[in-house]
Amino acid sequence: FINARYVSPPEAVWRLFSYELHKPSHRVIRLPVHLEDYHTVYFAPGQELERVQNAALARTRLTAFFSLNETDPEARQYLYHEIPMHYTWAERDRRWNRRRRVMPNETLSRMYAVNPLDRERFLLRLLLLHRRGPQSFRDMRTVDGIVYPTYAAAAVALGLLEDDQALLACMTESAAVDTPAQL
Repeated sequence: FINARYVSPPEAVWRLFSYELHKPSHRVIRLPVHLEDYHTVYFAPGQELERVQNAALARTRLTAFFSLNETDPEARQYLYHEIPMHYTWAERDRRWNRRRRVMPNETLSRMYAVNPLDRERFLLRLLLLHRRGPQSFRDMRTVDGIVYPTYAAAAVALGLLEDDQALLACMTESAAVDTPAQL
């Protein structure tokens, strides 16, 4: 048995000239959902403590979304998952920049799935699917001028948990992408 692959002469020339073999039709932007000060930080073993602390303070796409809503009144009309259609993520600056050309059919966004057992994060995700223009985590917990202590209380105040629609939507989404063991 030989682990090999045959490359025909036309394909070899195509690759040598660095031509595109295929063109991606859509770009998928992944949007994190995390509680305040609980975002994921990646670091290598032995990395300087200062660099790790700086990474912990860096803006995420979610916190940059809140900052964008503070500074750009036009952004307040969009839900979190609609932002990538109208703004691009600048990794170096860690901020959202307005697109020159809106690309609704070429850009997809995907908010990370959250297990309903992780209740606060699950309800934060639910609020992000329904609230336009929040400017902070505190703002996500504010309904009609009242700041609620938890996202669960805010979701109840908004009427998002009056029936089982949120859980049915979660199951429908999970059934489409999860394996049977994950369900």
